This record gives sequence, C-alpha cells and structure tokens, in this order.
Amino acid sequence: MHCLKPTTALIAILILAVSACGRGPGSPSSAFSPTATDSGAGLATMEAGLAEGGSRYGEYARWPEEIPADIPPLEGEIEVVMVAPGSHIRIVYSSVSEQTVSQYLAQLDTLGYQLEYIVYTSPAIPDADTAKRIACGEWDAVDITKGPYLMRLEPGGGQATYDIYTAGFWTPDPSTLITATPIVWPSDIPDRVPQPATCEIRSMAQLGTPGYEGGYQISFECSDPLVQKRYVEVLRGGGLVETDRLVSDTGQIVEITLKDKEIAVKALGVVGFSFTIQVWPVVP
Repeated sequence: MHCLKPTTALIAILILAVSACGRGPGSPSSAFSPTATDSGAGLATMEAGLAEGGSRYGEYARWPEEIPADIPPLEGEIEVVMVAPGSHIRIVYSSVSEQTVSQYLAQLDTLGYQLEYIVYTSPAIPDADTAKRIACGEWDAVDITKGPYLMRLEPGGGQATYDIYTAGFWTPDPSTLITATPIVWPSDIPDRVPQPATCEIRSMAQLGTPGYEGGYQISFECSDPLVQKRYVEVLRGGGLVETDRLVSDTGQIVEITLKDKEIAVKALGVVGFSFTIQVWPVVP
C-alpha cells in the first residue's frame, strides 16, 4: 500500500472484499491481473510482438506509440504490453518506484486529469482503520479520466499494471496493421473450463507467480455485457465451486474464483467489451 497524499479534488472510493482472503499472490487487484511473464512457448510470435493486436515482449515491451502524446508515459521497466484492439492496452511494469508513481499522479493532476482512488478492504478491518487509511491517502488503484481518456493504474510492491482504454480515441489505419496469428485456446485446460461463448481471445500470457505456475491469463473481447455471470454459471455446471469473491460497494462482482480438485478459475469484472480470466492448476 502507498501513503500518497491526494489533493482535495481527489475522490476515495471504498470497495468491500467479501472474502477475508483478500488479495493473494498473483491475484489481480482490478479488472485485470498484473501478473504475466513471457513464456515464449506459443503465446506470442514475432508477428504478435509487432502487431496492432497481441502481446509485446522483450525489446517490443515499451510505451506504445499509439497512445496519444497528451497521455504522459509512466517511467519504469516494462515487462509486457498486451493490446486488445479497440478496447484497451495493458502495460505491466516489473519495476516502478513509489516516488515515480507519486510524481506521475501529481503531473496528471496538474494536466487536468481527474483521479479517483480505489481502496480494497475486508469486513474484518474495523471502520476506524479504514478511515485512517483513506485519511493517509492509502489506496490500491486509481482511475484516471479526462475527456475521452480513461485509465486505471494499480501499483504495488515495486511493480504496477497500467490499463489504458482506447475505444474513445484510437482508430487505427487498417492499411498499416500487421495481422497477428490467431491465439488458440490452450489444449491443456480441461473441457469443463471452456472458452467463454461470444468472446474472441485478444491476449494470453502465462502466470509466473508461485502457486500459479502452469496457469494462464486470457483476455477477451466480448459482445455480451453479462459474460461474467453466464461464464460463472457454466463453470458451476462443470462442477467448480466458488471459493472467493470481491464485490464493490455497488454490488458489482470485481472478481470471483471457482475451483475443483484440479483446476481454478478467476473470472474478472467486465470493463467495456473486455473480459479477463485466470486459469491455473490446483496443487495438492
């Protein structure tokens, strides 16, 4: 957690975690998970690394040129850039300092961006403690808006995930695009965990956090705004049982985890047309 002091214009939003488990290693803190590593095993070809859609690793993992110049870049070591065309760009930082984050948010505030701080908490935490956290400026994520721009920044532990939603400003020239190889649903995921219906895979990466090895983070573009609800029903029909969920103060499911003896799935909330899941094998 951070103790960055927001200006009086900044709004703190309290999000309640229904489970006392809170956020575990590799667990996403928003509609998208920050944990992804380059496996190099069929997840990204050279074409995908250069294309308008797909994941960009290595020397291609840098601040995307397609982001408008009036959105200043966040400096830090970028691990991977995942692109869902017409939806969002996710930038995963393997290293970014708290001071850099603080200075970046101050810069955005000066440029006229509105910042809404999001705080995750558990019912086990007394209200007084929560009030102290907000008064101190502690937060887990911040939504950033200005005109057509919408971003969400989630730093923590010297790392960060930065989601930049592109639907409001990015209309790429089709003649300049390089078509990436279509991403195929992993064959090692059991049939009871299918690809969500009405959804197209936009990016995929392997999970690297201990306890999540052999798992995947898969992002989709979906036409159904109720895809999370319907997908959870499919998983329950396949015998998976809910073990954890995170719910906002408005009742929206931010994330929900279901498991059986062999497989676990975390279904994240829908943002625009984007839907993301994490799937990983359960270790006895």
